[in-house]
Amino acid sequence: MDGIRRQRNIQTRSHRTPRHQSTCHRVGARNRPALHDEPADPRHQTTLHNRQKVPRDEDGLNQVLAYVKGDVESLDEENDSVSIEVKDSNHPDIWSVEGIARALRTHLGIAKPQAPILSGKSGLRVTVDRRLGPIRPFIATSIVRNVRPSENALKSWISLQEKMDLTYGRKRKRASIGFYQADLIKSPLRYTVGNPDDTAFVPLGSTEKMTLREIVEKHPKGIDYGGTISSFKDWPLLEDGDGKILSLPPIINSNDLGKIGPDTKNILVEVTGTNVDTVGNTLKIVVAALAERGGKIYSCTQAYKDKGAKPVITPDLKSSFKDLSVSYANRLLGSTFKPAEMIRAFVRAGHPARQVSKDVLRVESLCYRIDIMHQVDLVEDLAIALDINKLDPEWPKIWTLGGLAPETDRHETLAEVMIGLGYQEILTYSLTSPEVFVDKMGVGGENYAELLNPKMSTHTAMRSWLLPSVLNLLKDNTHVDYPQRVFEIGPCVTVKEDGEGQTETQHKIAAVTIHTGAGFTEIRSCLDTLLGNIGVKFEVVPTTHPSFLEGRTGEVTSGQRRLGVVGELHPRVIRAWGLSLPVAAFELEIPPMGVE
Repeated sequence: MDGIRRQRNIQTRSHRTPRHQSTCHRVGARNRPALHDEPADPRHQTTLHNRQKVPRDEDGLNQVLAYVKGDVESLDEENDSVSIEVKDSNHPDIWSVEGIARALRTHLGIAKPQAPILSGKSGLRVTVDRRLGPIRPFIATSIVRNVRPSENALKSWISLQEKMDLTYGRKRKRASIGFYQADLIKSPLRYTVGNPDDTAFVPLGSTEKMTLREIVEKHPKGIDYGGTISSFKDWPLLEDGDGKILSLPPIINSNDLGKIGPDTKNILVEVTGTNVDTVGNTLKIVVAALAERGGKIYSCTQAYKDKGAKPVITPDLKSSFKDLSVSYANRLLGSTFKPAEMIRAFVRAGHPARQVSKDVLRVESLCYRIDIMHQVDLVEDLAIALDINKLDPEWPKIWTLGGLAPETDRHETLAEVMIGLGYQEILTYSLTSPEVFVDKMGVGGENYAELLNPKMSTHTAMRSWLLPSVLNLLKDNTHVDYPQRVFEIGPCVTVKEDGEGQTETQHKIAAVTIHTGAGFTEIRSCLDTLLGNIGVKFEVVPTTHPSFLEGRTGEVTSGQRRLGVVGELHPRVIRAWGLSLPVAAFELEIPPMGVE
């Protein structure tokens, strides 16, 4: 039968979830650096193997890459290249070849941490149209000169751009990056709006002009990201002083000004978005990566047309400073490191540090370390730099005995009984829609919990009972031979009548049998066996229910507690689900431990 089945007694492996990471979202950065690639400026080498302390074998590389929470995905000795998987989703400055090389230089003692330097003003000015306010209001730009990128450098930058846009930029909603040939662009730039049907240019990768709307509807990038702007009347547009279109942010660049290659010497980096901090941080990370290839960073000026707005100069390459208590760090690590030892370790971690008092270190985080938010983040970097594997683990001084929770044990017992009765277990989603558990079942639905911002029309509410989910699965399995007997154990959510919107979660069990002879006697016999095996005393009294056939329905009670309902489904409900055979079912709230 098609469905999601639960398997029992499966051995599982634990995994680590990086700090601050949402359970809904896990990202890894993958980089494929050519290890023999030479940058333009030897002071900023990204070559790894030209350094004596960097091994060439996979085991040795894995030991070194542990400093950046990475490991070797594949090693191509013939082409002298390696594919690296970085597992830290909170550390975007190492999502590029340049970032990894920069981090390893300090960890291995090859060089001391050095902040990116602003070489001067570019003279480029960007005027920002106030009409962009509700659409995509923020922009940050910089010019990086004297780059002359190799093919491998271009691959690394494009890879970084894609990762930043997808993850930190939230699929280009919060921020997106653009690269342009700075030598072909005339200042001042205009970050403005354009009519989707009247404005046209040749998008990157095309040879013919397309209107903005055609780009969103037909171009691959427009199809992927057009939803970020398509609901607005006017769309963002970036033009230069001659009126040439640079891009349709955040969708696509133009095919002339927005196309860089190995011959591009000076690059304009532009970031637009809806969050000013995300935009500024993204620009810092990108220009710092370009500077690792020998580029010189020059600032640009953004002039916002809002009343009273001051010009904004970007990028902001200033470091941030945090005071860290030595005793606090030692307490977290269970160590006794002295301030001097911590300072040396912080330097290896890329943080210049100095002692300002007996118990306090002032730690500098360079501009691209946007993940440093609290003292504990510094302690994590400290632990890695000190080699976390050398820290002695201290087992908790408590004794515990692990095992299944009593409720889980009862669920397992119920499942085993049902399987013994010839029923197959299924698992369905807790998120569903009122059409499933209200309309088709012919019941009222005042007490269910509805989502405020559903993403799909089929997943708008939490189910309040299990039986509709089981019937929904039967609807999709009419091609399977009968009889069909299935059951599910799972959570159901209801809104408390007197709880001012508070919800209550109950675990229930529902079972359904469908075939030509399905009836009350069969399902009642199953119910007797199930509750009898867990020692619950109960009785079934006649009742009525909108989903069940009158005269063939009973309410299941245990003492003064109502457990559920058992009976034959009403023909109207059976037809609503597209079924054509008799259906008998029961649904019970799983009795708590101690109920007999």
